[in-house]
Amino acid sequence: MTFAPAAGAQDHDCVVRQFALTRNVINLEPQGMVEGDYPPGTERAYAFARLDCTQVGAGETFWFHWMRNDQEVGRSKARVDVSRNWRIWSQSRIFPGEWAVLLKDGSGRLQAERHFTVAEPKKPAEE
Repeated sequence: MTFAPAAGAQDHDCVVRQFALTRNVINLEPQGMVEGDYPPGTERAYAFARLDCTQVGAGETFWFHWMRNDQEVGRSKARVDVSRNWRIWSQSRIFPGEWAVLLKDGSGRLQAERHFTVAEPKKPAEE
C-alpha cells in the first residue's frame, strides 16, 4: 500500500487516512478487509478511502482508477467535501490478472494505491 503526498498547489488539503480493499461497503463502512489478494472466484472488488479534509475547493472530486494487467479497465469519481472523516468508495468487477486501484485527486495527482492479484480458478480434476 502506498500513500503519496501530493506535490505543488492543489484545491484541497485532504490526507488519506485509510485506503483499503474490501469485500463490500455498507453504510459507508468497509466490510471484510482484504489483505493481499482476492480469492479465485471473487466477482467484485471494493476500494474504500477515508479522508481528512479541512479545506476543499468547490466541486473537488477524487477518482478511482481500476487497472488490470497495466490497462485501465474502469474509473469512477467521488465528490469530496470538508470533513475529518470523509468516506468514499468504488467497486469493480474483477477477473484473473494483476490489478491495481489508484486514487487520484481532481488534478490527477496520485493520493494512494493498492495492488492485488486475482488467480485463475482451479479446474476440477478430470476423472
